[in-house]
Amino acid sequence: MRVVDVDGSETLLRAVQQRLGDRVAVHHHDLEEPLDFLADQSFDLAVMALVYHHIDAREQLLDELRRVLRPGGSLLVSTTHPTSDWTHFGGSYFADDRVEFPSGDGPTINYWRMTLQTFLGEFLGAGFVLEELVEPRATEEARLTDPRRYDRTHAAPTFLGLRLCRP
Repeated sequence: MRVVDVDGSETLLRAVQQRLGDRVAVHHHDLEEPLDFLADQSFDLAVMALVYHHIDAREQLLDELRRVLRPGGSLLVSTTHPTSDWTHFGGSYFADDRVEFPSGDGPTINYWRMTLQTFLGEFLGAGFVLEELVEPRATEEARLTDPRRYDRTHAAPTFLGLRLCRP
């Protein structure tokens, strides 16, 4: 099995390299740029965790992911739920603007908020087929650790996951 980690964060790449060593090839890369160092139809699985809403060139990124996935390959995507952004930032649910989210002591996080229709529509428009959509909630075990967060995830969706297929 060949595992490749492509990330714009050198800190995250170092952590992956420390944890997995030679079992993973790491590439520091801006996902706004083509993945020209990856061969056509060379992967069975791509995972995009909490990154899609940060990308401006989303159509190009989806084209690149479709290119590097083999037919029948899967794309797993996670993001904040559009209703969670709407609840936090207010205004119109249908706003498709860049927002700034303070991250405690860290830097402010900038990303696009978009409706579920826009989010899912971009993947379907790029030729992916939706296999599963999940709105996960905290488990019963998590209630013991953080009851407030448990209650929040059971009152309104905060996270969204997709499993898509490249036909």
